[in-house]
Amino acid sequence: MGLESYRRRVSEQKRRSIMEAARAEFQGNGFTHAAMAEIARKADVSTATLYKHFGSKEELFNAVIEESYALIGIDLDVADSSKTAKEALKSATNDYLNAQFGTGLNALMRAIISETSGDPEVGRAYLARGVGRRMEDLKTFIDRLVARKLLKKHDTEVSAMQVSGMIKENFIWPAMFDPDFKIPANKDKIISEALDTFLARYGA
Repeated sequence: MGLESYRRRVSEQKRRSIMEAARAEFQGNGFTHAAMAEIARKADVSTATLYKHFGSKEELFNAVIEESYALIGIDLDVADSSKTAKEALKSATNDYLNAQFGTGLNALMRAIISETSGDPEVGRAYLARGVGRRMEDLKTFIDRLVARKLLKKHDTEVSAMQVSGMIKENFIWPAMFDPDFKIPANKDKIISEALDTFLARYGA
C-alpha cells in the first residue's frame, strides 16, 4: 500500500469514527447541547482533526442527517414475494419500526425537530427526503400488492398515509415525546388489528 493510499484510509477511518461519535452525541443530547469537543473525545481524534473533516457543528449534523436517509426505506421485494397482503404489510411495518427503534432514528428525529425552529430548512429537507421517501416507498409497495391483485384498485397515496398513520399513532408519536418509550409487548397484536382494519377497506 502506497503512502497516499495509507493516508486516505486513515482519514476515512477517522471520518467514520467522527460520524459514529456524532450520531451518538446528537441522539443523546440533541443538536443544541451536543459538544464538538465531546464528539472529538468519543471519536478518539483531536478537535483540530474533527474540524479538518467538518467545518462546523451544523455541517457535521447535516452529514449525520444525510447518512440517516440510507436507513429509511422499505424492502419492496417483499411485496412481490409474500403470499398475502397482510404478510407483506406486516413485514413492511416491522422494517419501519426496526429502522426507527433499532438505529436511533427516533432520537435523531427529535434533534431535527428541535433544531427546525432555528433552521427551518433542516426540517423541510428531512420531511422531503426522509419522511417523503418513506411514503413514496410505501405507496410503491402497496401498488405492487394491487398489481398482484392482493389488494383492490384504489388511491394508494391515500392508503399509504392511512397505514402509516396507524403505525405512527401507536408507536412513533409516543416515542417522539417520550425518550423512554419502548415498543409494547403486544406490538404484534396492535399491528395485526391495524392491518385488519386496513384490509377490511382495501383487501381483495
